[in-house]
Amino acid sequence: MEWVSMKIYLPSEEIDALVEELMGVGIRGFAIEDPYEFEEFLETSVYYDYIEDDVMRLKESPANVTIYLPANAQGADMLEQAKGIALARDAEYALENLREEDWANNWKQYFKPVAIGEKILVKPSWEAVPEGMDAGRRILEIDPSSSFGTGTHETTRLCMEELEKAVEPGAKVLDMGCGSGILGVSAMLLGAGSVVGVDIEEDSIRVSRENAERNGIPAERFTLRRGNVLQDAALRETIRDGYDVVVANIVADVVIAMCPLFREYLKESGTLITSGIITERLEDVKAAVLAAGFVIKKISEKGEWAAITAAWK
Repeated sequence: MEWVSMKIYLPSEEIDALVEELMGVGIRGFAIEDPYEFEEFLETSVYYDYIEDDVMRLKESPANVTIYLPANAQGADMLEQAKGIALARDAEYALENLREEDWANNWKQYFKPVAIGEKILVKPSWEAVPEGMDAGRRILEIDPSSSFGTGTHETTRLCMEELEKAVEPGAKVLDMGCGSGILGVSAMLLGAGSVVGVDIEEDSIRVSRENAERNGIPAERFTLRRGNVLQDAALRETIRDGYDVVVANIVADVVIAMCPLFREYLKESGTLITSGIITERLEDVKAAVLAAGFVIKKISEKGEWAAITAAWK
């Protein structure tokens, strides 16, 4: 399969807002190069005493966001939308045609094992666990392919940290917008009894299934559904259940639209965890969560991203 990459150059402080806009038009595969964050990594990392020269050169590169789109009609439409977003920001960009093997391998050098919360260690399938890093943690092995969700983005980390507190043994969990399946797999490793994952992208369903299998999760306890719950009434009914936890790491506008559904799907004692919310939109999402009949228990922030943890009133 052929792919098109679009590398957008812009100031570091604009990256989160750009990602929010791109996700808003359905673009989910990103590679972010931010020299500011890389400098922070070099100052705080305690697990690596050697980093390859190609990776070290990141700190000298201009900040940029690269998106990856299939070279088909749907990809071409998304590419035009991405161009419009870049031009509206006065951002320069570069395009490149890629083969499947290029996309499948080039980004792997940037994805390393990462400890999240108190209980989970996320590691790519091609990396060994660094000595001393597991410290009794549950190992979540993942190969995200082209789907969003490696554990490195702030929104994924925020959701995983809240799942750690919310998931009780045997819990039923709904992962709305499951992406790579990382949140659903996390829930299972934390003791959930079953997970239902939903995503609009066929690739996300495939990758989520592969990642569940990779972590030894039985298919009968990890159900995946493809579709748009906001438009597909049959899908809404299919996944309707009394969930103990609903987690949704999507964009602000979709979270807002789904809030009434979250209320319907949660048990009265259940917990809603939602992120993908850039802090500029936090007040809008808070208002929608409250209007749907929830009480907000906690707001967490990392960088320019936020997560809301809520429950029934």
